[in-house]
Amino acid sequence: MNKWPDEINLFLQRPVPIFIHLAAAQKGTTPYISRGYGVQPEPERELLWIYILKTQWLRLKECIENQQHLAVLLTSGVDNESYQFKGQFIGFRSLTKQDNTKLYEQSRKVSQQLPGVASLVQVSPSECLAVGIQIRAVYVQTPGPRAGSIVMETERGKS
Repeated sequence: MNKWPDEINLFLQRPVPIFIHLAAAQKGTTPYISRGYGVQPEPERELLWIYILKTQWLRLKECIENQQHLAVLLTSGVDNESYQFKGQFIGFRSLTKQDNTKLYEQSRKVSQQLPGVASLVQVSPSECLAVGIQIRAVYVQTPGPRAGSIVMETERGKS
């Protein structure tokens, strides 16, 4: 059963490139923000898997050693519709065949719709790993009157 609001599901299914920024920080420090290259949602489990470079993981894991909260910003590459997902780090893993397909789909969308940007976001699955986030809340980040408003909060996020 899909637990996410239609607004989020529709956004994640749009046939447009999604630009991704994953952030983590130790308390009292500047956040470390890494570019994401793909996303695999699991709405029925309230999870997101974000694909980042293995070299980015080396720095990111330092930021989550004591505080395992992560935030990820997902932005449409064509109209800047965007959402911030906040949650708890649950682990990392190698990319699966399904992840590889998602990564190539993202690259294809960028090449078709934003060809001048394509070289900046094309990476090989062998260069990446997936970082898992148990989502606790989702916020609208699209500029406008709803910016910053909450779209979804899970039972875990209400504590």
